[in-house]
Amino acid sequence: MTEMDECESRRPTVDVRLPPPGVQLPAAAVGLEAAGIRRQAAVACAALLIVTSACSRSESPRRAAPADVLVVGYDREPDTLNRFSTHILEDIQTCVIEGLVTTDEQMRIVPLLATEVPTLENGGVTLRGDGGMDVTWKLRPDVRWHDGTPFTSADIRFTVEAINDPSYNPESTDGFDRISHVETPDAVTAIVRYKEVYAPYALQFARGALPKHVLQGRDIDTATDYNRSPLGTGPYRVAEWRTGELIRLEKVPNYWRGAEFPKIPAIVFKFVANTNTRINQLKSGEVQLVAMMPWDKYREVAGIDGVTVHRTAGNAYEHVTLNQRQFVPFADVRVRQALTHAVDRQLITSTILDGLAPVTNGPIQPVSWAHNPSVRIYEFDQARARSLLEEAGWQDADGNGVREKGGRPLAFTLITQAGFAVRESVAQVLQRQLRDVGADMRIQLHDGTSISQLWFEGKFDAMLHWWQMPADPELTLFFAKDRTPPRGRNINYVADDALTALVTAADRTVDQSERTRILREAQARIADLAVEIPLYGVTKLDAIPTRLKNFKGNPTNTGPFWNVHEWEMR
Repeated sequence: MTEMDECESRRPTVDVRLPPPGVQLPAAAVGLEAAGIRRQAAVACAALLIVTSACSRSESPRRAAPADVLVVGYDREPDTLNRFSTHILEDIQTCVIEGLVTTDEQMRIVPLLATEVPTLENGGVTLRGDGGMDVTWKLRPDVRWHDGTPFTSADIRFTVEAINDPSYNPESTDGFDRISHVETPDAVTAIVRYKEVYAPYALQFARGALPKHVLQGRDIDTATDYNRSPLGTGPYRVAEWRTGELIRLEKVPNYWRGAEFPKIPAIVFKFVANTNTRINQLKSGEVQLVAMMPWDKYREVAGIDGVTVHRTAGNAYEHVTLNQRQFVPFADVRVRQALTHAVDRQLITSTILDGLAPVTNGPIQPVSWAHNPSVRIYEFDQARARSLLEEAGWQDADGNGVREKGGRPLAFTLITQAGFAVRESVAQVLQRQLRDVGADMRIQLHDGTSISQLWFEGKFDAMLHWWQMPADPELTLFFAKDRTPPRGRNINYVADDALTALVTAADRTVDQSERTRILREAQARIADLAVEIPLYGVTKLDAIPTRLKNFKGNPTNTGPFWNVHEWEMR
């Protein structure tokens, strides 16, 4: 249940290449060189952009935010509102569709539509003698779908059967394909019988359930009525979806928490792909909230009257995925290690990111109980990078600056999304630094929706993006060799037996101390293999109206709208 944050732009795909030899560097870069700071020109330019944006201020007066509607400047339009089908974040869906549990601001898994989180201690989880596991979910008896139909255990069973049905193409079957069947002894009891012990079971139904009475017997992939206006149990329902413009949510009557919730009558998600436009509309008051604000805009936004920047240490990390299936040279660990050594991550975080995001060395961040602080670290070392490439047989025989092997150049394309200035700047730095060790990396920009489809289909060489991780660190989803899409998100297509054994063992261990040990060993293995190039941990910056009360943020992929029913404009 981990999603990628991909900012959306409606312009066509763009290729970005290095300037040809002989082109002079910008004067700013020359100045830095003269000062003794030997940095790449792209980084110097990015740093100047940060300072420039920090000094700019909107001259137009800011509109007062009304108390009955909250307008969100959103960086993408969803591909679907079906939570089980989407490849991107689910903020809008979170307001409409509730799970059996959610994750709070402290990364605790707490009950939502369930009365409690099942555990071994409370008897909700039992380990069977045949190696399987049973999880008993007790549902709240007073919850109804928005059309008035009771929410029952039959919806849980239907959801499992639908996701495991080959005729449906969900975003991931992970976890569901480990379930043999679901028993429903009564309307508020669902006994989920797993074929094997599955430690991340608590988040199995964090995305909620599919309404049986609406979707039974139908092709879910083509159920446009549901996919564009899903039936939920949450505080809001979809009132309008103007393609390319906005989605408007309105509060539902008779919400199960009580008539006083939600406190804000309507929320509008306005699609504003361009970062600068989004921030300008925040300044003018055309939008009141911008979640996951880019780091290069922090100083600029922090100075806007009536706006507060909420900072949260995120359980997420920016990295470069190296697709070993698509670009075969990535299958050589020496090539992956070389490219990782070639990247000056500290330079990126201290300049482009304005010191707001710390360098990271792996997929599990310090906010998680499973974080391993002692994994292998790849220091910026171009000499070591060149040595590893030489060892792997990559030579620059013709002196053109690009290494070759067997007549094939070390040339590949990195995809990232258009309209996200920080990520485009990082991509340009990576391009130059990798070129310095003989790798020719081209940059290709895509809009957020299409890039999500590309990663899902594995049609790329490398990709710059982040994973927002759930509270439970299920590494199997990303690194087990049998968890490539749609079964999981192993889009590196890494197929290491030792790593697969470790992450699988972690999934089958419910004792947290033992699971922590295994997960830390798995992180060490990921670092040794240089499966991907880790860059920095994600500090979440949410720009909210100062008048908005009860906003708490969230470190995980649950997103900042997890407690939207409590929000209030005063």
